[in-house]
Amino acid sequence: MRPRWPLHDRAVPVVAWRVGILLLAVTAEIWNIKNMLESGERASEHFAYFTVQSNLLVIALMAWMLVVPQWRRPRWFDHVRGAITAYIVLTGLVYAVLLAKPDEVWAWTIEYTNAAQHRFIPWMVGLDWLLVPAAGRIRLSRAAWWMGYPVAYLAASWLRGALVDGWFPYPFLDPGEHGGWAGLVWPTGQVLIAFVVGIFIVAGLGRLRYRESGVQAASRASTASSTSSRPYANSSP
Repeated sequence: MRPRWPLHDRAVPVVAWRVGILLLAVTAEIWNIKNMLESGERASEHFAYFTVQSNLLVIALMAWMLVVPQWRRPRWFDHVRGAITAYIVLTGLVYAVLLAKPDEVWAWTIEYTNAAQHRFIPWMVGLDWLLVPAAGRIRLSRAAWWMGYPVAYLAASWLRGALVDGWFPYPFLDPGEHGGWAGLVWPTGQVLIAFVVGIFIVAGLGRLRYRESGVQAASRASTASSTSSRPYANSSP
């Protein structure tokens, strides 16, 4: 049996790291809400940004992992963790490649919420996924379902902009910025391709980094011991 990986779910450095992510995400969003109230920005617009939604998902994920022990989580939890990891990491990448102004990409003069939600939190969550193995083996076929949320977000954004109030959260979703709906094929297609590739990279890393947890190992050992002590348990009477 392989020695247990030191960065497991209840290791002190891992817990401290996740507490740090949680505090950073919470304070950044509180700061965002403060700015929203002061500026008069509509809540329906603020919470419609994928950045905000993915950071809220990170808050829920970190709180869940800190409060609920691994053995009490459902079997599908690792897919939820992987999906949220992919969403937040891709949030950072799409911002850096498509949305940030050229002088913002490497600048340190950007505001706190921007830096926290587009830089620090994405790489911190990504590192957590890389260094703290999933409790279950990630199936790439099931990881394809991780695209459900981005596709639903895309459809909802277009329906809102086209039928409700004409507002689009990002330039690559706005037909007015690209000469009509046909002009969105390339910019939106780039983002969707990035999400497909990014999701399968995250899922693939999760599959490679999978290690049997202590709880699983003990359960497996107990089952094996019980079976070996009753060699005829499965034979016909």
